[in-house]
Amino acid sequence: MVPFSHILIESLKESVVFYYNYWWFFTPIMLWPIFQLAWVNYVQEKYFRSIKWNLLEIKIPREIEKRPKTMEEFFSGIYSTNDVMIDTLYDIYLDGTLDIWFSFEIVSIEGDVHFYVRTPTRSRDIIEAQIYAQYPDAEIKEVEDYVTDMPDDIPSKDYEMWGTSMTLGKEDAYPLRTYKEFEDTASGEFVDPISNIVEGVSKLKKGEQIWMQILVRATDDKWKKEANDLVLDLIGRKKKKKTSNNPFSIIIDEIIDIVRYIAFGFFTVVNPAEESEKDKTKEEESISLMLHLSPGEKDVVTAIDNSTKRTGFETDIRWMYLAKRDIFDKAKGAGIIFSYFAQFGSQDLNYLIPNKNTKTSAYYFLTEFRTAIRKRRILRKYKRREFDEKGYVLNTEELATLFHFPTIEVKAPVAPRVEAKKGKPPAGLPI
Repeated sequence: MVPFSHILIESLKESVVFYYNYWWFFTPIMLWPIFQLAWVNYVQEKYFRSIKWNLLEIKIPREIEKRPKTMEEFFSGIYSTNDVMIDTLYDIYLDGTLDIWFSFEIVSIEGDVHFYVRTPTRSRDIIEAQIYAQYPDAEIKEVEDYVTDMPDDIPSKDYEMWGTSMTLGKEDAYPLRTYKEFEDTASGEFVDPISNIVEGVSKLKKGEQIWMQILVRATDDKWKKEANDLVLDLIGRKKKKKTSNNPFSIIIDEIIDIVRYIAFGFFTVVNPAEESEKDKTKEEESISLMLHLSPGEKDVVTAIDNSTKRTGFETDIRWMYLAKRDIFDKAKGAGIIFSYFAQFGSQDLNYLIPNKNTKTSAYYFLTEFRTAIRKRRILRKYKRREFDEKGYVLNTEELATLFHFPTIEVKAPVAPRVEAKKGKPPAGLPI
């Protein structure tokens, strides 16, 4: 009997000879995915560099009482930017077109708090129109980008930093706690979650800064289908069979159905009454499973179902604490940010955690060198507002909870406000 190792060696030899004879055919096929990835990255980087941006600072009057629900309407308004840029393969492979995204930023520079929106110039009118629609007395002003005041080579002899991106602890379908859960339904008292970070960053000293950006890009409803599958799984119902728009897949499925019928159909007598009874039994089992869920499980299913009733945005959140080296306090900076994000978490639903791939720390070997590389990479991504990866999905209600302008409940004196409400001129003035 010929040993298996000999058979394997002979097969490899034959494969090498076959490839040697037909390399001109197989090599381009194998290299195409690599070339495609490299080319798309090249044209997209070229397109990214061509985008012109505006950084807008937004302030609202102190006496205006607007709840986060108002900001939810704003996010719903800018959802119209979904899938408006890419129409053809030319856009992807030759022009490198990227879908529109925005950066919503909360920044404290030595205790002075600012709320910014960074937008492509071509979308500035959309942002301003939606802000004025929800906050008619808001003040919007284009400002110089604050990130340019910080060097690119941090950590350095003068500055130190620590930061990370945030990601969801569970699947996108599980929602975060939203502003509705910060209001006492009995008394109507509202505890504004934004006060947590505004109060915290207002205590920064001279030489300290905290930057936080929430990158958002409108997405399609695929995440809702995944959420629906999760709900079916939680209540014990069978998921619907996924259908494909690929004509070859449809043809293959039809052939499989025909073969299955030929193989088993002639030997099986189908009783319509029995089939109807089976369907009825399955439906009763599904209802029974739902009834036997615990109150907590029912709340989870309801929360997921309610979350999918709103539009969604791909999201990526970055933050960093920067300070002069002699006053740098990592525990202080991280504590302010983590306490802010912690209030939106729920073990039964979802929560935000640091992305271990972006944390500006390293272990075991060459730690100082590797940490410096990580810090400069996330600083570069923050400054460029890069959104080069597929983000997790947050709906408009979740985004409005994370980023909205301070309500009247926020008492911090450094909360960004318009000094006085703009009034209309009195009637009867001579023209």
